[in-house]
Amino acid sequence: MAKAAQAPNFGALLDKPATDFEAPKPLPAGSYVAVVAGLPRFDKSSKKQTEFVEFTYNILKPLDDVDPDELKEMGGVQGKSIRNPYYITEDSLYRLREFLEHCGIEVDGVSLRTAIDETPGKQIVIFIGHEATEDGRTFARVRRTAPVE
Repeated sequence: MAKAAQAPNFGALLDKPATDFEAPKPLPAGSYVAVVAGLPRFDKSSKKQTEFVEFTYNILKPLDDVDPDELKEMGGVQGKSIRNPYYITEDSLYRLREFLEHCGIEVDGVSLRTAIDETPGKQIVIFIGHEATEDGRTFARVRRTAPVE
């Protein structure tokens, strides 16, 4: 009988040598089917204090444009997730509306807040690209979304 996965023992992790840990590899660039995990987080950006709504997507499977060797190197998509913020400004709310439509949510005649409440459990396609930080690290970012065909 297979043993159930156990939650990490944080005390044991903190007792390990500091050199045993490496930064996780980012998801390879390409498209993935994902599911919206729960309700989003509302917050403000640290620099400009711009309000945003941030969704978390649990990755279900890569699509054909994802490099299988890169995927294998980073350990596959099992248990992987990525966050995606949408800024709440007049000039950027169209992106949030498009995302809601890609989730299959009818947006005509309803507020964005009402539509957001329908997002948990919705499947979408996300397109991931890579960006470099000022210190030379690479991270994955959701570039856009599309409906699951």
